[in-house]
Amino acid sequence: MKFVDQFGVSMRDCLRFLIGCLLVVGSASAAEVFVDNLEGRDAFDGTLPVEGDGNTGPVRSLARAVQIATFGDVIVLKNAGLPYYDSLSLTGRRHSGTAYRPFKIVGNGATLSGLRSVPREGWVKEGPRLWKLTATRKGFYQLLRNGQSLPETLPEGSNNPLLTLAPGHWVSWRGSLYFQQDGVDPPTEQLFAWTADQTGISLHDVSNVLISNLTLQHFRFDGLHAQGICDHIELDNVTAVENGRAGIASSGGAKIDIFGGTFARNGRHQILAIGRSTATQHNPDLK
Repeated sequence: MKFVDQFGVSMRDCLRFLIGCLLVVGSASAAEVFVDNLEGRDAFDGTLPVEGDGNTGPVRSLARAVQIATFGDVIVLKNAGLPYYDSLSLTGRRHSGTAYRPFKIVGNGATLSGLRSVPREGWVKEGPRLWKLTATRKGFYQLLRNGQSLPETLPEGSNNPLLTLAPGHWVSWRGSLYFQQDGVDPPTEQLFAWTADQTGISLHDVSNVLISNLTLQHFRFDGLHAQGICDHIELDNVTAVENGRAGIASSGGAKIDIFGGTFARNGRHQILAIGRSTATQHNPDLK
């Protein structure tokens, strides 16, 4: 065979070499990126769960963890009892994996929160007991007082909902949030918060991603939103509560499998699948 005569290599030898290379690549272990929102520092490299020599140790922010992580890696969150007031976005092949080595986010029971305090000076009095809070962005807000979600009134048609807004209720109307005072103290003297950040976890054109043991709450739109050609996305014991639009949303052809978890008190939908997208539920707790 001319190929063998000229180079001294047979086609069988080439195939053996290629198979060996594939086995080495396939068996390479995933790198772990550790995140600690109390003791971590973004100047660290994320290779250790605690501070080590030099710049070794956990990073502090999810944004830094995503910058470091690559194909088939594992982002490990420490649950120190304080919510991560943070969000993350996974995009394309860099943040994908394989069936045998998925890209993972291991939550360890931690919480991602999009909640922000309402500044007292943000309230403007609009009537004897009616107060206005101007929203800077569009969304499906939630309003909380002393950590408790307040009941929302949904506008009906073109009727002015401010005329019938019950005490202790709020409504989103023409770009602002309105609250009907229900006690002696005005909202300027109370602790209010609202869903500020848009989405807890955003997935764009990724595949073979596993997210486990994580709570997503108080985001303006969705706790998690997968869009585009996302496939083999698995949520294991992921909880999404009190988000503005949906706990979990799937759009643009994305496919999500949901195992366990709790989905409760989200503004419009607990789980939302748009068009040909799917969000297949395997024994979730819907409330």
